[in-house]
Amino acid sequence: MVEKYINPHTDFGFKRLFGSEFNKELKMYEDSVNAYRDIVNAIRTAEKTKFAEGMAEGMAKGEKEAKEKIAANLLSLGVPLETIVQASGLSEEEIRNLRI
Repeated sequence: MVEKYINPHTDFGFKRLFGSEFNKELKMYEDSVNAYRDIVNAIRTAEKTKFAEGMAEGMAKGEKEAKEKIAANLLSLGVPLETIVQASGLSEEEIRNLRI
């Protein structure tokens, strides 16, 4: 019995419908998609890392500025240097530089 229609579920039917080069082209397409995804993920990871580093640096700078401002206020109120060192976590030298 001769089939009237090509069965796409068989290797013969698939090759007859799409050609034998289809697998090579599909593989090239999948490789290019994977390469694109790798590049996009690398860029996103770099952006996240850079953003996190910038946030940490900004927070540290802001924290130090806040401590210096409080220490300067305490100095102007006449609070002893040793007490300001304990309360702020700044060194005596940093606090003395605030007086200038």
